[in-house]
Amino acid sequence: MPLKVNKELSSQLMKYVRNIDVSFNPFDSRTRSARELLRQVNIQRYRRANPKLKVNAHILSTPNAPTVKFHFVDGSDKIFDSKEYLVNEMLEDVWRMAMKMDDDFELEGKNVDDI
Repeated sequence: MPLKVNKELSSQLMKYVRNIDVSFNPFDSRTRSARELLRQVNIQRYRRANPKLKVNAHILSTPNAPTVKFHFVDGSDKIFDSKEYLVNEMLEDVWRMAMKMDDDFELEGKNVDDI
């Protein structure tokens, strides 16, 4: 069953993401989900929730497969070969990782805003 994340929760969870690197060749037909993810994460709501968030688009001129890499505040990374995933699938995985970090931070008495 798909994970349901509303706007408020997704904005809170985006605080756990430090960088998003999206690499793709714009002329390659495999890049649809990478470009759509770039569009979805480049919104003002996420920028207000996490002013430190950096979204980097790397435009390639080589036939490499499109990739999306999320860097989290705890130092972990999540890398997607985006031709294999839909945008919703990538974001669900990211939300699950961020929810686990949120739980871990709460148990340890930490606050993501202090990092």
